[in-house]
Amino acid sequence: MMAGNTDSFFCRLQKEFAMLVDECQLRQAGVKVTAKPLSPADAIGSTRRKDYVLLTGKERLLQAEVLDCRGQAFTGSLGDFAGTMEEVLALPLTDDFQRAVYTATLNAVACHAGKVKNTIHCRNEGPELCARQAVDFFQKKYGEPRILMVGYQPALAEALHQAFPLIVLDLDPANIGQNKNGVIIKDGSVGLVEYIKACDVIFVTGSTICNDTIDILGQSGKQLVFFGTTGSGAAALLGITRFCPESETGRNPLKI
Repeated sequence: MMAGNTDSFFCRLQKEFAMLVDECQLRQAGVKVTAKPLSPADAIGSTRRKDYVLLTGKERLLQAEVLDCRGQAFTGSLGDFAGTMEEVLALPLTDDFQRAVYTATLNAVACHAGKVKNTIHCRNEGPELCARQAVDFFQKKYGEPRILMVGYQPALAEALHQAFPLIVLDLDPANIGQNKNGVIIKDGSVGLVEYIKACDVIFVTGSTICNDTIDILGQSGKQLVFFGTTGSGAAALLGITRFCPESETGRNPLKI
């Protein structure tokens, strides 16, 4: 288990996940967990836009399978993992790959336990359909918020930029400083505290769980909204709002 602040995001998440595993009696079952990177075609299918991070090769989706369910996590680290649930819970979570395996597994278990249904990335026209619903979601829930988007997602950023004051942060050097469809992408490693102070809502990719940048956002006191599948289980277990309307069920249809 990670050492450190007991109020940290991962410490709270580890506590809830371990409790859920015990409730489902998965430790004793000796469940085998397998995780492997999905190809862009498998993960997102055929999309109109070609600027999604999955298609540029900067990140891949790691997929974990637990009994009848699947969970995913974005990561820049590639590799396979196979082991028991006990071994997943014991991962030290000191690098991106370990955190991605842990997060994807958590998402699969949360799906198995009925805590969340949609743990699989949308495909084909899904990302565009998602973006069309984003403005309505924020207007109904928050009115006219100042949004800080942490982790550039092109379709969502373009849609939100047209309706709200929006700041977009990213860690990819290829994006930083670029004008993407009218949105200037800023460096997420510089001035984060000031950006947080200036917003009403933080719209954050679940990848911040895997790269361990979630704590300053989660402890900011601002409204937090996850987008994507990576944060699906964490959002469900920790009571965090999530926007991911087009994601697909994680339950294996052959095992229902």
